Amino acid sequence: LRDDVPPLPFSKLEKLVRSELGGPVSAHFAEFEHEAFAAASIGQVHRAVTREGEAVAVKVQYPGMAEAVEIDLRNLGLLLPLVKRLAPGLDVRALAAELRERVAEELDYEIEAANHRTMARAWRGHPFAHVPAVHTDLSSRRVLVTELLEGARFEEVKRLDQAERDRFGEIVFRFFFGTLTHLGRASGDPHPGNYLLLDDGRVGFLDFGLMRMVDGDYIAGEHAVARAVIAGDAARVHAGLAELGFLPDPAAFDPERLLAQLRLAGEWYVEPGSRRLTPRYVADLIERGSSPRSPYFEDMRRMTLPPQALLIRRMEGLVFSTLGELRARGDWHELGREYFDGAPPSTALGELDAAFWQDGRLAARPRAA
Repeated sequence: LRDDVPPLPFSKLEKLVRSELGGPVSAHFAEFEHEAFAAASIGQVHRAVTREGEAVAVKVQYPGMAEAVEIDLRNLGLLLPLVKRLAPGLDVRALAAELRERVAEELDYEIEAANHRTMARAWRGHPFAHVPAVHTDLSSRRVLVTELLEGARFEEVKRLDQAERDRFGEIVFRFFFGTLTHLGRASGDPHPGNYLLLDDGRVGFLDFGLMRMVDGDYIAGEHAVARAVIAGDAARVHAGLAELGFLPDPAAFDPERLLAQLRLAGEWYVEPGSRRLTPRYVADLIERGSSPRSPYFEDMRRMTLPPQALLIRRMEGLVFSTLGELRARGDWHELGREYFDGAPPSTALGELDAAFWQDGRLAARPRAA
């Protein structure tokens, strides 16, 4: 559906670029295609060539988008009492504030450019993941210019053979869980429209407007809970969730039920062994694990979600759904352990990834558990 958004006429786009960058489009680009080749959630993307001859992608925010989103966010306040009735334990005001802050940042392409630049620098030279460079001199609050990537889109990747889909799925998993573990950043928009399979076999990753820095101690706490779930240690699961802020009244939650709830919700990577994910399995696990039909639904209504966890849960859910759409096979348990348990690489890609992150390129990392 994102690819089917009606494009903004070039006359309006040119006016916006002129107001953002100063001067006509021709003053900044040697070539600029009038027709958009892609649509993002809040803007559209055009191919262009810089004055220096580099092919670039120019993302332009739709006029009035910021104002429309602000109205939606104000209207969200009207729904908070209803949400509180549906989930009495939820700290709705804290989550609404988190959502407002993250969405406001997503609307500012200068913030996205900073996120994008950090990601490009951190992943530069990686053997199987690529983040395009940003042209900050040509970017502004509503215009973002990056290196142009050409590659196979997700629908094409889905038609590849099983081995190629498995490889692509593992790369997607490693990119987002690696970004959280190594960089302390949660990416909130890892949907399939933001991946491209490049000709050299690497996967290109796009769109870093919806991101959050996560405290190293918080990441370490989530990793400790994951290890406790794997170990079947209900007391540690209860203590960890309480410390992280998921349990408004810790004494009201039974540790064994919490353990069973998390084992079900994370079944796809908690249980050892190779597993082929499918759209049907993804839908079934969501139904069993978090819908009103879940045996733990009433327990979930009494829990809350710490603001730092909001984008992490969204990231996990979208990665899981992507792997299901790919029908990717992998030992997701062993892959996950590399990130939350510091386990050694479990695949050939893991060996390459580990070597990349161990070469001293990072100045700082989240504190390990």
